[in-house]
Amino acid sequence: MVAMAATAVAADNFPASTPAQQPVKWQVSVVPADAKPGDAVEIVFDAEISHGWILYSSDFNLEIGPRPAKFTFDPNAGLALVGSIQPVKPQWKTDESLGGQYSYFAQHAEFRQKARVVAASGSVSGQITGQTCFEESGLCQLFREAFSTGR
Repeated sequence: MVAMAATAVAADNFPASTPAQQPVKWQVSVVPADAKPGDAVEIVFDAEISHGWILYSSDFNLEIGPRPAKFTFDPNAGLALVGSIQPVKPQWKTDESLGGQYSYFAQHAEFRQKARVVAASGSVSGQITGQTCFEESGLCQLFREAFSTGR
């Protein structure tokens, strides 16, 4: 399995964080790493979340409130995405003041994107945007992380 950590990049409304400020550390891999053209693979996003922090998931839609995680993939001739990103076992919370439910992760998060191998080589790259919050203080921050991994 080939894995590469995501790195922070600056963007409008999604500021980059210094390593000391990053409550979420990402690892991205393509499984299986030795897939051949025609094979199915999964792009796996693993996130370790600092104690006391939460990461909002990607599978809710509120008009106000937390920003869900969003995964954007750069054009890639080596892989064809299949379906949409899927969070693995997020927790759910109902918040009456927000008028609905949202999902989030604490300590660890995993997201998976199915794909089909089109060409023998290539890399997967893109960006993850979202929001994290420190529950004790209510401090929240937006983030944007670039990711890149070879196959």
